Order: sequence, then C-alpha cells, then structure tokens
Amino acid sequence: MTKIPDKSPAVIHTMFNMISKEYDFLNNLMSFGIHQNIKLKCVQSLDIKPHANVIDLCCGTGDIARLIKKVQPQSIVTGIDFSENMLEIAKNKSEGIQYFQGDVTNLPYPDETFDIVTMGFGLRNIHNAEKAVEEVYRILKPNGLFLHLDFGEKNFLSHIFDMVVPSAIKLFTENSLPYKYLIESKKAFPIPADLIKDFESKGFKLNKRLDFISGVISAQIMEKRG
Repeated sequence: MTKIPDKSPAVIHTMFNMISKEYDFLNNLMSFGIHQNIKLKCVQSLDIKPHANVIDLCCGTGDIARLIKKVQPQSIVTGIDFSENMLEIAKNKSEGIQYFQGDVTNLPYPDETFDIVTMGFGLRNIHNAEKAVEEVYRILKPNGLFLHLDFGEKNFLSHIFDMVVPSAIKLFTENSLPYKYLIESKKAFPIPADLIKDFESKGFKLNKRLDFISGVISAQIMEKRG
C-alpha cells in the first residue's frame, strides 16, 4: 500500500524552509544536472508572447520564473511560494521578477488575470490540490495556458530513482527526512494520464504533453477553454 505523506500546510512550510539552503544543490544532484534543461524546454514550448502576464506558482528558488524571463524578457513575471526562505533565495538570484509569499489555494488576484500559469514540482505538495487547480483556472484568461511539471510514469527507471536517491542524499545532508517525503509523495502522486483527466474535469483541455527520461518526468500543458 502506498503511504500518503503528511501534506498539512504547517508541515510543508517548515520542511521547505528547512531545506532551502541546500535545495538547489540537491536538485542538481538528484537530476544529474538535467532538471534545468527540462524546465527550459517546457518554458520554450509555451511560446510566450511579449508583455504576457505570467505567474509561477510554488516557485521555490525561482528556476522556472527566471527561465520565463530569459526566454521572453518582455514578459511580466510573478513568483509565489509558501516558504519565505525559498523566496529569499529566489529574490537574490533574480532581477525583474516580483516574488510574493502566498497560498496557491487562495490567490490574491482577480479572475482572468494571467496569460500563463506555471507550476513545477509543486502540486504534489499541496494538501488541497483540487482547490489549487481551481485557482489556476480562475486566474487564467480564456485560452490561457497552464504548464504543470512533475514526476510522471511509475516505470522501471522511476523505481530505480526511488532506490538510488535516498542513499545519495544521505551522503550530502544530515537531514534526509524531506527527501524521504519526496519519494513518498512521488509514489502517491497520479500518473500523467490521470492528472490530465483531473485537469479536464476542472475545465481545461490538453494542449500538449511532454515526457522526459522515458516519462519519469512529465509536463502537461493545459489550455483554459474559452
């Protein structure tokens, strides 16, 4: 039976504040350095227009927000995250991007504000993921795009990842509990086909799906029906 990890807001907030300083290094370690290239390909696939209003939810240390600004320098980019420690790092690494601490299940924006919403490796950590997706739909303009990126298929390579990562992490950090949570949350997270059905039930339609590393990582680009 798959163990359901504790995703209560207090637990998630504490955990990500705790790992903020080593977060980028360990992401590079776990992905063998390729996560940035994957994120770049996803952002490029959005075909962001000049002056597009884009928000990156669960922005962490700002990887995707910075890539959006790099790919389309004339875009208006906002990043939101629950963890103030993550946001402090994001702010120190970025220029021309607005960052705010906030709850993605209760966003402080009017309906139909953004042209594009992105979320990388975040929905898996939200206690009320359904409400977060409803908020994404609400703040998107008609025909706007939602890029969701996270772990994907539970195949052989995915199982290898689950076995190797905890051992590797122990070599570089004294606190491996957050990365034990990562494996548990990854195992409990829906596969891409089921995620697409969930998104479609909220009013989206599939625009494009991108799979990486034999589907271990997957992106779903959903479009808000006009």
